[in-house]
Amino acid sequence: MTTTERYHALDAVRGYALLAGIVLHATMSFFLAIPIADHSPSSALKVTFFVIHTFRMTLFFVIAGFFARLLLQRRGVTGFIRHRSARILAPLLVAWAVLTPVTLRILAWADPASAHGWRPVPLMHLWFLYYLCLFYVAALALRWITAQRSDGGEGLAELADGAVRRLLDSPLAPWVLALPLFAVLGFDDRILWGLGIPTPDRGLTPKPPVLVAFGTAFALGWFVHRQPAQLQKWRARWREHLAAGMTLTGLCLTVLHVEQGATDGWLFHSAAGSRAVYVACYLASIWYWTFGVTGAALRYCADESPVRRYLADSSYWLYLVHLPLVFFLQVAFAPLAWPWAIKFSLIMVIALTLLFLSYHYFVRSTWIGEVLNGARYPRRALFPSRQSRPTAPSPLQPTRHPG
Repeated sequence: MTTTERYHALDAVRGYALLAGIVLHATMSFFLAIPIADHSPSSALKVTFFVIHTFRMTLFFVIAGFFARLLLQRRGVTGFIRHRSARILAPLLVAWAVLTPVTLRILAWADPASAHGWRPVPLMHLWFLYYLCLFYVAALALRWITAQRSDGGEGLAELADGAVRRLLDSPLAPWVLALPLFAVLGFDDRILWGLGIPTPDRGLTPKPPVLVAFGTAFALGWFVHRQPAQLQKWRARWREHLAAGMTLTGLCLTVLHVEQGATDGWLFHSAAGSRAVYVACYLASIWYWTFGVTGAALRYCADESPVRRYLADSSYWLYLVHLPLVFFLQVAFAPLAWPWAIKFSLIMVIALTLLFLSYHYFVRSTWIGEVLNGARYPRRALFPSRQSRPTAPSPLQPTRHPG
């Protein structure tokens, strides 16, 4: 690959994955009682949550792994550590210190009788940055260990490249990638209806299911960057991957569904066997969705778009700060006897309006924007032209990639 342009499609995927998280959190009060049980529950929003939650973070970590290796290749180990410390570690620490007390106060307002303490450490929605830092450390450590071999690790790298090529050539790739997590969660009730991969939003001790699930995704993205032509396989098959993901998700929501704690199931009346089939299909659907969404973006979002670029740039800030605002609106609207569609729409419109205004007027052209986006953009330009746009990296990827 000789082009020096951004990976516009992957940048868009990363941004949309973060924005989808805002939608996901806005649905929770309508069926999960987080932060409060809304008086107008909604099955439609429960299904919306289920679909988004299935693949969103796997998709994000694949893209993060891809751009992590790209950044390491461009800047070296020292530059990589400095860049990630500024763009990931620092926002994690600052956002946690500022937003966590506010979020806990809102949770206490929603349910004064509940104990919302500080132990284990509440990572809230910032857990993904914490695990991203862990994966960076692991990647650098493994890179150093393999470099101690007599061949500098090239033999192992070539073996890994061949394995990735063969894997992505196979129509069974999503099922193969699901195997490691199935070994951890195959008979775990936590993955049943609506919960999926357990969210590690409390405590600093790394959770094995999360390490396996998103570590696999990060590693795949890392090795795909070693041979970016593999992306074209996802682009060519995006329709079949999305179709398979939708089909498996539909099955999980209907005939394969097994209630938590059930002692009977549809497969020979075996709860354990029925649960295992459900989990296998659910985990495979994660990868079908991930491949399909990425492939569709490579097909339709490969060109530069000022609107998509703006959304990608703003998504990091919006996701960092959205949770207290969304929770506040959910608690405020919960007692109202309005239809859920009206309340959910108002929560989204109010939250996104305030978040975008805060980004455009208080972040984009300030030092905060420089930290998060790598550049200060002129406030007067909502969508900067190609000529005026700074050639700066987005928070999770460098702007340009080498030939």
